[in-house]
Amino acid sequence: MKKIRVTIPKYMGDILKYDAIEFGVSKNFLLNYLVKNYSLLRGKNIPAFHGKKEIVQFNLNKENEDFYTEVYNRSDFETEASLIRSLIYGYISQSKVIRERFVFEKLIGRIERGIKSKKKIKIKFETAEKIVSPYNILYSSMEVSNYLFCYSEEEKVYKNYRLCNIKYVYILEGERYPGDKEYFRRVRGNFDPFLSYGMEVVIRLSDRGKEKYDRIKTNRPKLIEKLDDRWIVEGSEEKIKRYFAYFMSDVEIISPLNLREWFSAEAKKMIEIYIKDVE
Repeated sequence: MKKIRVTIPKYMGDILKYDAIEFGVSKNFLLNYLVKNYSLLRGKNIPAFHGKKEIVQFNLNKENEDFYTEVYNRSDFETEASLIRSLIYGYISQSKVIRERFVFEKLIGRIERGIKSKKKIKIKFETAEKIVSPYNILYSSMEVSNYLFCYSEEEKVYKNYRLCNIKYVYILEGERYPGDKEYFRRVRGNFDPFLSYGMEVVIRLSDRGKEKYDRIKTNRPKLIEKLDDRWIVEGSEEKIKRYFAYFMSDVEIISPLNLREWFSAEAKKMIEIYIKDVE
């Protein structure tokens, strides 16, 4: 088994580590995958790099050994390290959603066959499996992650599942749920991973809260209307919890009642934790 060792800029190594964790694969798998897909990544000019560097090592798997040797011998690269650096740069220079689609190309192919044939599919996760009707593979506006937009046969609702969390896909014989075409157009036209369409939440923000809302864009609920000291935003329960939990006392959830009660209960739990030190 051939061991590859190459020095790269630290920022490139950081992206490789982040993607390996985010996509649920080993760094060894990811780097072998880059070698295997050499033809898709070659030709990238690497800018001169300065600053911190790090050494990346991985073991070339057996199916790649002969291919790698042939590619290197036929290439114009002076060293093996320069070849590997070129592959890594070709990979990390893409946006995260493109990198994710590249790594999960085969999985996407199965899903797209199910979509094209209008069949239900079974998707397997680490510890569970679900039968769904697939419609699209979409990504968030900030190009952070890819999602399978589908209809859950078990829950009888539309759902989004992170692509990188799906381990395997089986195409089934049953016809998929036809769904609401107007709703599909709305989802594709303004994709929200939380499917918050039409879910209105009334909030009150402090001045600091308004500054946070302007600054923090990831998962930010859409502003619908400003009413005196209250704002109406659009967001599902999960989206509101994730986004505004960071705001602490700079946000007050006014309605719906179930969300207000959740934030109130969480605030009380926090008080109980910190009041122990005072006592």
